[in-house]
Amino acid sequence: MVVLPVMVAVVPALAFAGTWTVALVGVLIWGAATGLQDSTVKALVAQLVPASRRGTGYGMFAAVQGVAAVAGGALAGGLSARSVPVLVVIVAVLQLAALVLLLGTLHTQRA
Repeated sequence: MVVLPVMVAVVPALAFAGTWTVALVGVLIWGAATGLQDSTVKALVAQLVPASRRGTGYGMFAAVQGVAAVAGGALAGGLSARSVPVLVVIVAVLQLAALVLLLGTLHTQRA
């Protein structure tokens, strides 16, 4: 999971590159990141949430993920129309924040 924010952070820079081969690498990394997330996040939710609240945990995760996907898509669409370099920087900063939150959560769970 720790590598996921790093993977996502490089996607915009690659996907909006001037050549189709570099853009293809960006698409492949995005696909790998999506596969990694889909295959591990549910297991992580199961570890973080007590069994008696697991259904609620999955529901809350899906709700937050859905709202964040809509907001992120709107932000990315607006930024890509205005300035791809700003989009790249904002995605990188948001993924750094996600990495910090993930590491904090993992550290709390291990303590």
